[in-house]
Amino acid sequence: MSAVSGFYSFAKGVLTPIMTPWIKFTVSGEENLPTSGGYLLVPNHLSNVDPLCLCWYFMKRDTAVRFLAKKSMFSVPLFGWIIRGMGLIPVNRDSNPSAVLAPTREALKAGEVVGIFPEGTLTRDPDQWPMEFKSGAARLALDTGVPVIPVSQWGPQDIMDPYNAKGIDMRPGRRISYHFGEPVDLSDLMGPAGSQDHEAVNEATRRISDAVRAGVGKLRGLPVPEKVWDPATQAGPWWEGELAKAAKKAKKAGKKG
Repeated sequence: MSAVSGFYSFAKGVLTPIMTPWIKFTVSGEENLPTSGGYLLVPNHLSNVDPLCLCWYFMKRDTAVRFLAKKSMFSVPLFGWIIRGMGLIPVNRDSNPSAVLAPTREALKAGEVVGIFPEGTLTRDPDQWPMEFKSGAARLALDTGVPVIPVSQWGPQDIMDPYNAKGIDMRPGRRISYHFGEPVDLSDLMGPAGSQDHEAVNEATRRISDAVRAGVGKLRGLPVPEKVWDPATQAGPWWEGELAKAAKKAKKAGKKG
């Protein structure tokens, strides 16, 4: 585990007067965060401010977190210099999955804390539940054996909603809730094949997803939908509900006719 130092320390100094009055955290499950060694943070993805706010929370704990970021972002003037200095890990999506995850595996094996958003992008679920997870987090866990900490969050979508043009709400005292779940038990899935065991990867992905979704349900005080939103087909609990409404409406119209 790396402490905040170097450029990260500089960034903390710059962010402190901005973030301290702006973001207020409500946190549960902090006892589940390892105190030494590398581990993998696996949060749901609600807003473009997610990485900034999570980094800030861990900066306050004197822990540096390396998030994955698109390789193209590293060529953006000034911004690329900043994220490179903070140790973010470039991801080339055109490469094969093994090559994409290779630098992340090395960081975890070296004792770093790494954050990966397993949805791959902001959730498209109309009710903002986590949608289907990609397999990257599970592959990393099976290849490295590091603890996987499910991170459930709620609140960033009210600070910056990606689906409207209001921009960022910079008013003081914006609230974000985090729940850090117990490390996901993948011990029975570990084996010499690592991420080459596709059944193990699928099961690990399911367990990680279930843990994150359960935490989101706790934060929202709502039952977790049984079905997960599929971004490829746009099928999930919300869509099925809309279909049911349409069918009922059509049936009612047919009776009138």
